[in-house]
Amino acid sequence: MVIRTLLLSLLFSGPVWAQDMSAWSDQTVCRLVKMQQDNTIYVEEAKSRGLACATNQVSEKSAKQNKQLVKSDGIHIYPVILTESDQQRLMAKAISKTAFDFSPYDMFDMNPPMVCEFRLRRVVYEEVKEGMMEHWNMARGKITFAGKGVEMDGKWRMKGLSKDPSYLKNEVNLGLTKQGHLVGKMAYFHLVIDPGEVPRKPLYVELLPHQRSQTLDFQDPKFAEFWIDVEDWAGGALRIWSCRQDY
Repeated sequence: MVIRTLLLSLLFSGPVWAQDMSAWSDQTVCRLVKMQQDNTIYVEEAKSRGLACATNQVSEKSAKQNKQLVKSDGIHIYPVILTESDQQRLMAKAISKTAFDFSPYDMFDMNPPMVCEFRLRRVVYEEVKEGMMEHWNMARGKITFAGKGVEMDGKWRMKGLSKDPSYLKNEVNLGLTKQGHLVGKMAYFHLVIDPGEVPRKPLYVELLPHQRSQTLDFQDPKFAEFWIDVEDWAGGALRIWSCRQDY
């Protein structure tokens, strides 16, 4: 019992004077490596035996040293070289919330211009998977297709900020594809603002070809309906009708 106590006191009481550790078990060497991290004698013994605790100890020590490295403060500025054409393209117009890439689409050039009535209604997906259209208008007015562009003249009926007609006049960037789909991006008011509620800024939604849309027939352009994905629970359907040429 006395010999056992003496051995334990030697193991856990700091530096070991006797260097002959051949009789020690691997478990004892690794335990000492972990308990006395700065004692290189134990680490070297563990290395000589090929023990994993020696490698782990070196890795932990390196990680601690890396954490102490001081990062340089301040902002680094790196020069960017742009071609003249890239500079002109970037400076041509400011970035807009309604910016949309029409390049993947083959756009239709409406000439002469055409004017239609439009109405926008909400489609709810909470009860019906395919969507259930509500029977009230979120927005209504006239829509003009001229060249490859679209102009809208009307008003939102969602109260709050939507009463500003500039959202329909200035924040609509749409066009018709040759397949009869309406694509682009526009300001969109998804919720009605009741009296006393905080006004909500519009969403900026993308109109893309939708499997539920009824495309515009350019040979007989009387009617079309373009479905819009907005949120998981609800979207919209923009219907146009009573189309006529606008000379």
